[in-house]
Amino acid sequence: MIHFLESSYLIQRQSNIVFVCGGSKPGDMRKRFQDYFRFNLSEFEFFEPEFAMNNYFSGIDVEPFDIADFEELVGDLSHSIVLFPEAPGSFAEAGYFSAVPALAEKTILAMNSSKQKRDSFISLGPAKKIQEQSRFHPNIQIDYENPDFGMLAERIRRYPVNKKKKALDILPFGKMPAFELFALIREIVSLLTVATVEDLEFTLRSLFSGHISSSRIRKITSILVGSGHLFELGDFGHLAVRSSRSSFMEIREGTKGSRDELLLTVASLYPDAAPEFVQLVSDARDAA
Repeated sequence: MIHFLESSYLIQRQSNIVFVCGGSKPGDMRKRFQDYFRFNLSEFEFFEPEFAMNNYFSGIDVEPFDIADFEELVGDLSHSIVLFPEAPGSFAEAGYFSAVPALAEKTILAMNSSKQKRDSFISLGPAKKIQEQSRFHPNIQIDYENPDFGMLAERIRRYPVNKKKKALDILPFGKMPAFELFALIREIVSLLTVATVEDLEFTLRSLFSGHISSSRIRKITSILVGSGHLFELGDFGHLAVRSSRSSFMEIREGTKGSRDELLLTVASLYPDAAPEFVQLVSDARDAA
């Protein structure tokens, strides 16, 4: 499997995930934008960061959780960040994103037009800094009572997703772009049918000659679950690929036969496994 992973893949150059921050109540702008997004921005993927954080907290990690590090990782993986400053968490995110150039550059700040008639902390501080740094500038003034989400769609599409592929290059783990690790972990789970985080660490340790970060692997895996590319099943932390979500990688021409052989080899090991595991594999295939 290691040699196959090293030499057999092309990878999309850019993510299509839109990281969306805001309130969590049914009537909040983020939830209303999600409904619009589903039907009008189908070439992108809507992602709520707290789903990934919830999955991260459900596991065990030896390192303390650093929300700033986590959000920077999500920013690295995203095409863009849409921010509705409408709840305490999103107010804090506005301040934090404005102070991190790599996040401010990707941020589309959608402010409530009815609340911009007087100066505020958001308008005088974070909003000004985001507007100065964002490639999606200027900030958007939107009527939260009767929103025109078409303005947001136009702004997101200002930079279409680059769908051109390149060869996957296995660099030292610490130099691997977050998006390429994201796509690689998804593909490993696909090849194995089901896998735990420990299985992923074992495979990646072999691929990267022992030099990996377990915390980074767990965070990226959590984002894969939060974005719907992976789902959890069973009582022992197994993950499987959601087939309705497209892969970011494709097999190089001439290597499909090798992938089929690898899948057959993996499948041949299952009949000798414990009945509970065989059932888990069957459940994964049915649920995908």
